[in-house]
Amino acid sequence: MTGLKNEKDGYESLIDAALAISRIFSLDKQSEIVTQALERAFPSYILTMIKVMMPPSRFSREYFAAFTTIFFPWLVGPCEVMESEVDGRKEKNMVYIPKCSRFLESTNCVGMCTNLCKIPCQKFIQDSLGMKVYMSPNFDDMSCEMIFGQQPPEDDPALKQPCFRTKCKEFRTETPLGIQSTLLYVHTFNFIYMQVLQSRIMV
Repeated sequence: MTGLKNEKDGYESLIDAALAISRIFSLDKQSEIVTQALERAFPSYILTMIKVMMPPSRFSREYFAAFTTIFFPWLVGPCEVMESEVDGRKEKNMVYIPKCSRFLESTNCVGMCTNLCKIPCQKFIQDSLGMKVYMSPNFDDMSCEMIFGQQPPEDDPALKQPCFRTKCKEFRTETPLGIQSTLLYVHTFNFIYMQVLQSRIMV
């Protein structure tokens, strides 16, 4: 599709591209690529309609949580809705990912988790869908919580997590020779875009 090929297909191709893109682009650019792919996957009028018709409420928080368990498994693996406390009340507004068995486990890279998943997803969901969400990865057991209705803290502990230097594929792998950054950008962008579209069609 883009003129860029590697030896792997499907999800493994995304991991290879993500490893390379984390070495080529700045942190802001990495997040921007994913955010743009998510925005392109949905018509703007759909995003606006969701934002207008589903303002922050218990119903919308629980709806987003339930929808995420269908929408996100392709990226993070199995997940489930759980309760958390909102203004002193229990709501089913949290998605618990027992183990990010695809993206985080595949890369063992803290930076890729935060810059290619956590930050862009938080930004897309809040800016495009009008719903605050805090993604709290646990780098010890590779689990993660997505709490809808909660603003990410300014002093986010996930952004202070040190690199897994002995395990991280990004740290241990040299930048592939001959990769054109523009083609890599398009390849990664299109792969994420198509995966999101497929998830949307399945719903």
